[in-house]
Amino acid sequence: MGSLLRTASKLQEQKLEAIKLRRQNEREFQKIQSLAKKSTSELASLQRRIDSSREELGGVSGVLTQKLAQQESIQRLIAAAEERLKREKDTKEQTEQELEFADSEEEKQRSMARLRSISDRMNELIEEIKHRNKMAKKATLGIEEFQKSKSYISSKIQKQTHSKPDLQKLIKKSKKTTQRLAKKIVSKTRQEQIAKQNLAKINKKLSELAAKRRKLASARSSKKRKIQSKKKKLKVKKIRVKRTISMKTKIKHKKKTKTKKTKQKKKSKTQRKKSTPKSKKKSNKKSPV
Repeated sequence: MGSLLRTASKLQEQKLEAIKLRRQNEREFQKIQSLAKKSTSELASLQRRIDSSREELGGVSGVLTQKLAQQESIQRLIAAAEERLKREKDTKEQTEQELEFADSEEEKQRSMARLRSISDRMNELIEEIKHRNKMAKKATLGIEEFQKSKSYISSKIQKQTHSKPDLQKLIKKSKKTTQRLAKKIVSKTRQEQIAKQNLAKINKKLSELAAKRRKLASARSSKKRKIQSKKKKLKVKKIRVKRTISMKTKIKHKKKTKTKKTKQKKKSKTQRKKSTPKSKKKSNKKSPV
């Protein structure tokens, strides 16, 4: 019985320890699982941001390419206008020389008309070059802005991409930890179940032994009550026997005393008879009649 109780106590301690460790592992498992879910969500969000940034970068790069092409086109147009202006200047100088060396009035008029036409074209080219330079300047500013934007987005993508492996490592580590903890939980649950089963068996044996003990105790108690009852009956019987004997003794004593008294009475009567005269005896005999 003592060995079983010690075993039961040990199994109870094992069960409680298994429950404690299982609960600790479950809490840690839930914590790691929550962290893994959070990391997965962050990774998905990060990937969406990276995709959005890349899409934005693609748009900025496309506009920047257009701006660069526009700038290049403007530069070509400016260069062409400057080249034409240069030719017009040369033509003007040549026409001025022709005007200077003209012999007739008609030649002078033609040269002057040509000079006015050349001056108009030169003014147009100068205005065009000014306008193109303004456009080029504006395009350059736009290109600078888009280059800054492109650089910023590229840097942001780089940072986001750099933090991605860390999250992936954390998720991978969390998965391994959750798998390890899941195995521990299963192991501790099995230990708990085994301890419960063994404890149930021990408790059943203890219950059976306790029942046997109660039965034996009940039997002993019943036997003891029977013995006590028998003793009580014997005691009562003895008392009754004693009383009977006492009564008989008293009766005998009474009888003896009565007999003795009777004898004494008879003796005294006899003595009285002897002492009394005969005549008196006769009168005594007659008197009752």
